[in-house]
Amino acid sequence: MSIPRIGESYRGVEGRTGFLVRQLWHELRAAMDVGLRAHGLSGVQFGVLSVLARNPGVSGAELARASNITPQAMNGILVTLERDGLVERRPHPTHGRILQASLTDEGQRRLDSARPVVDSLEAALDDGLSDKQIALVREWLVSAAKRMVEEGTSLSER
Repeated sequence: MSIPRIGESYRGVEGRTGFLVRQLWHELRAAMDVGLRAHGLSGVQFGVLSVLARNPGVSGAELARASNITPQAMNGILVTLERDGLVERRPHPTHGRILQASLTDEGQRRLDSARPVVDSLEAALDDGLSDKQIALVREWLVSAAKRMVEEGTSLSER
């Protein structure tokens, strides 16, 4: 007996919602990692740089919540990004133990050069859907994530 292909049996429309979301996330993350490799980034690093571009000066803990990863994992990512010259961290002006992260010029350049890879993958996600369908899917994803926070099981609340 072999495992069904994506789109068949439990890996298709008969599958459980959580499993199908995870299946999509796995495939998207793998495709991002392959596409971003040429830019010297992983999908997670790209995500962190993207959040920092929108929210310069956030702490590692805030960045972890926004990126849906643990603070411990975020610290390791920031150390690597800082070592590579893509991010700089400075002590908060009033809370010296808190380090605020921001993109360097090289970090912004690398993010900008890698963005078309992610844009292309997101376009593939939306392919064949109307603007109304895309809006509905996005609304469902956001409301479903909010419901998980309300259940008290989300990393966003840790």
